[in-house]
Amino acid sequence: MPTKSVQIIPSVAVLYKRERSGVWQLRVKLADGKWHRLTTREHELDAAKERALDLYYETRAKQQANLPAASRRFSNVAKLVIQQMEAELAAGRGKSVYRTYISVLNNTLIPYFGRMNVDTITPQVMTGFEQWREQQTNKPIPASTITNHNTMLNKVFEVAVQHGWASREKLPTLTNKGRKSDVRPTFSLQEYRRLVQRLRHWHRNGRTERTRQMRELLRDYVLILANTGMRHGTEALNLKWKHIEWYVDLRREQYLQFTVSGKTGARQLIAKHQVARYLQRIKGRFDDLACYTLDELLDKRVDEYVFRLRDGTRTQNLHQSFEQFLRDCDLLYGTTSDKARTLYSLRHFYATMELYRGRNIHQLAVQMGTSVGMLEQHYSKLTPMLLAEQFAGTRSEKDIAAAH
Repeated sequence: MPTKSVQIIPSVAVLYKRERSGVWQLRVKLADGKWHRLTTREHELDAAKERALDLYYETRAKQQANLPAASRRFSNVAKLVIQQMEAELAAGRGKSVYRTYISVLNNTLIPYFGRMNVDTITPQVMTGFEQWREQQTNKPIPASTITNHNTMLNKVFEVAVQHGWASREKLPTLTNKGRKSDVRPTFSLQEYRRLVQRLRHWHRNGRTERTRQMRELLRDYVLILANTGMRHGTEALNLKWKHIEWYVDLRREQYLQFTVSGKTGARQLIAKHQVARYLQRIKGRFDDLACYTLDELLDKRVDEYVFRLRDGTRTQNLHQSFEQFLRDCDLLYGTTSDKARTLYSLRHFYATMELYRGRNIHQLAVQMGTSVGMLEQHYSKLTPMLLAEQFAGTRSEKDIAAAH
């Protein structure tokens, strides 16, 4: 509480001192009736009065120019944004991408903008940031990285505007001139058929028992990824039997429904019918599960991971086994991308095949837990291949062309 106060301009500008503080503070009433607090940094009253008048007229000038009367350092606003995302994650409502956003703020944006006031970040400042960012990596920045940066900058700006620490009209408009993503490596249908055929026997060639078990599990892991569109890693490896159930529609038809949780939070997806056969094969490796039919096992909501080795242990090295498999089969690289194929390529294969079959892109985005924009960005270049028959024309058209 103030111990003493001095009216500089009655009911508009008031000097005061807090207990155990020798510095005079100033309260200024804004146009909306709210009080704005400032420090004069002065200990003597006469000097404080002079400084108080300067601060009062500066505040009025800011309001008339539609500038915020108060501002905050970027780091303080960013930390508030981080607290909000961490609270949502702790409550189970936050998206998994929040962890990426928090990393962006802590590792890139706060180190550069941290000491600046939010309302001083101009287009010129942004140009300096872009140059600094390129110097840090010494190579073109991917568009996806810049998108994450822009998302968090805009979030900090939004919070600053909401609290009156920045004026929306004065904030810079962010752009993205990053390197566009390449077409993601996938498999053609012929290559996938070859892959499936080779997997039937490849696991028998392992030198050790553990290697054979890894390859045995890899076969079903690959088939399930390619027939669900699940993400390799968090979504697939954390899948438990209790996350799988039969979904029955109004026609009494039943479908395998998976509940997965990963990059975009929890979602349900429908697996291809043949996935039931792969699940049957997996459960048959375990004595405590083999005694149940698949229906009984799903009804029991068993709290065990689906993707385990025959000895019951889990592994994080399936991607290495898959890379070795692709090398052995001469399938590590394809013709649509210079990048090596990985387990994620099975998700891209799933998307490609679904688009080829004419699936609605909006429905596919929901099934795969991604955005329509992401599907369009990564698969638009595949359209001629997917519609090869339509572009090539019918055989009769070919004959007509030959006749000319």
